[in-house]
Amino acid sequence: MSAQRPLPSLFHMVGHIDAVHGLYYLGLHFWIDLFGASPFSTRLPSALAVGAMVAGVVLLVDRLGTRRLAVIAGIVAAVLPRVTSMGTESRSYAIGAALAVWSTWALVRIVTSRHRASRADWVVYGVLAGAGVGVFVYFGLIVGVHALLLLALARDARPAAAAGGAAHVPEGGAASIPEGGAAQHPEGGAARLREGGDVVRAWVATVGVALLAVSPIVVFSVAQRGQVSFLARRDTTSPRALLVELWFGDTRFAVVAWALVAVAVVALAAGLLHRARDGWSAALSVTPRGVLTVTALLLAFVPAAALLALNLAVPAFSGRYLSFSAPAVAILVAIGIDVLASRRTAVAALGVAVVVGLAAPVWLDQRGPYAKNATGWQDLSALVGEHAVAGDAVVFDESPKPSIEPRLALHTYPDGFEGLRDVTLKTPFVDADGWRDDVLTVPEAAAAGRFDDAPRVWFVEYVAADGSTSPKSGLRELLGDGYAEVGSWSTHRARLVELER
Repeated sequence: MSAQRPLPSLFHMVGHIDAVHGLYYLGLHFWIDLFGASPFSTRLPSALAVGAMVAGVVLLVDRLGTRRLAVIAGIVAAVLPRVTSMGTESRSYAIGAALAVWSTWALVRIVTSRHRASRADWVVYGVLAGAGVGVFVYFGLIVGVHALLLLALARDARPAAAAGGAAHVPEGGAASIPEGGAAQHPEGGAARLREGGDVVRAWVATVGVALLAVSPIVVFSVAQRGQVSFLARRDTTSPRALLVELWFGDTRFAVVAWALVAVAVVALAAGLLHRARDGWSAALSVTPRGVLTVTALLLAFVPAAALLALNLAVPAFSGRYLSFSAPAVAILVAIGIDVLASRRTAVAALGVAVVVGLAAPVWLDQRGPYAKNATGWQDLSALVGEHAVAGDAVVFDESPKPSIEPRLALHTYPDGFEGLRDVTLKTPFVDADGWRDDVLTVPEAAAAGRFDDAPRVWFVEYVAADGSTSPKSGLRELLGDGYAEVGSWSTHRARLVELER
């Protein structure tokens, strides 16, 4: 709805709410101009973003690990329930996840390259990082993780200066980080050390420019933080929300996934303990999958810990906000499979098959007809179109929370409502400060004479999962205003009532 606004209307809206999503709305606005606003069209950018994210996972893991591990990680990333969910949404989360992977890849490529990074390399990284913050302001947590990674690698460059030598390219095709802790410059240790300092300075400058470019979005988003105050009324940090719903969507999948993540962590710890005499930095560099595991752990859990800490002070945590960490979780699951399989390809294939098999029921459930907030707006629109005729009045139950109110069927599946008079409409959403229509209550509409020439009214009432309806729906007021119920039809989470005077 927001993306379909005329541009002046869109800019006016994001000045009041949803600045945090403003860049996504703007991009979707032009997408809709080209390809229309059908459910398929508006969800397609998310599906394409998931494809880009998976490709980025494969390249990132191939650079820091092995080719086999990269393939495993790509498959796991493609079927991870959080990923398959955000791939069906008309939201920006899949785009944010893709940008998280590709910006990390761009930074890792700069740090592990045998050659000094060019200005173009930094421009690519800066554009990806800035776009991530512009699409979703919490992406700044990913940029913070990049700072941690960069500081670790830059610190490791100092012992590398004494070691000398060139980066080794293993069988998997990734530029490995030698025992000194950093991919070395081919000219030797001194050049690599100088480049390490240059990398830190260049990163600070690049991120500074990127954040400056998106600072208006950040400023407006912070000013509008009150719009997520509803999170205080939701249990977003329960054990199930954090351990199952955050990334895995199903208890059985979550048990297996967390077990594989634990295997990855144990393997890392064992490798570091085995090489403890070399110092932490050197041990990390020569531990199989060591740098990759630490990178994935930081990307997965540092943003989560930061949001949980912030949530203690102000409402700030929702599982969807950590969608950009889903690729890192997929990498950790893949590392767990790779550790258990060792060099046995058949065992690795079995592990991947188990993960895919556990994900399949979740995938099917996500693509059911009522997967989006359990709404059935497409069915409701079809039902209205079957019975109502042009010129009839329509009234919606406005009592449910905004994300599930039946009025949204009018905008998401408008065909069934064509020709009907929205008699309680006060201000259309395209002219309102917020993203919703401003509406009158039934008594207010009656006092304004909206029902004077409406002998027949179609009332759309929300029906909860337990079959109950709200006494504040407005139906009681219509019945008290001279209307009588002459028919009703039920569909998923809605009842269509025909009223006549």
